Amino acid sequence: MSSRTIPTTIVILTSPIWLPLLLIVLIGMMIRIAVLYAIAWLWWIGRARRRVLFVYSDSPHWKQHVETHILPKLPANAVILNWSERAHWKRFSLAVRLFHCFAGRKEFNPIGLVFNQFAMVERYRFWQPFQEAKHGSFGALQELEATFLKRASS
Repeated sequence: MSSRTIPTTIVILTSPIWLPLLLIVLIGMMIRIAVLYAIAWLWWIGRARRRVLFVYSDSPHWKQHVETHILPKLPANAVILNWSERAHWKRFSLAVRLFHCFAGRKEFNPIGLVFNQFAMVERYRFWQPFQEAKHGSFGALQELEATFLKRASS
């Protein structure tokens, strides 16, 4: 009997237990996403065609740039969250829920989320372009910033 046979056998024998649980978790995640989209589309966006959620932090790599070049150009109804102040976020606010659901777990800060009515969320991840800018390469940051601000404002 090989060393791979025992784990494979355990997985197969226990699958009637964990497979239904996995299915329940996946269905629950899909329902959560569908409900958040419905709330965003029907209530949060309101009569506007789109709504923007922007999250950044007090990092010295981007704080000044974000506050000078991005935040002033966002629409008046944009929601801005500061990751450095997340301890003070209202845990059950819709913006916080949307951020946690749609930003992901990697390169989520800074991020711009554009919600268009009845369309999938558009994600604009600024982390990597800011890393490149930190090393003197500003092209990706300028391009992403221009694209994001155009979509956020149009």
